Amino acid sequence: MKLSDDKKSVSLSINETLSASELTTLIAELAVIRANMLPEVSMKPPIKREDGTASIQDNPRLAIARLKDNRIRFWLRNAGLGWLIFDIPSDQAGPIRDYLIANTQTGTSDLFRDGDRNSNNLQ
Repeated sequence: MKLSDDKKSVSLSINETLSASELTTLIAELAVIRANMLPEVSMKPPIKREDGTASIQDNPRLAIARLKDNRIRFWLRNAGLGWLIFDIPSDQAGPIRDYLIANTQTGTSDLFRDGDRNSNNLQ
């Protein structure tokens, strides 16, 4: 893979049979290259499901934990892209919390548990 000097195109040469693990690695490497290309990915979410600019996953696996520096880590599992990890600054997490509280029913969940431990903090 080679990103052009103007960062508007990439040259790829793939003539192999890839395992699921190798394909996952390639997708991750392509995502890093795309993050450095122009034009940048839009800051506005896509309006139509079918426009090809986003991968849609119904009922994704989700995990959340607070990091030691107080950021909130979201893990989102997409069946095609794998796990995506987002570290959200705590000042942005409050509005997300408020939105979810206002738009969901209360209940019990293991969403905020860290694996086999009962801790909400990581790293």
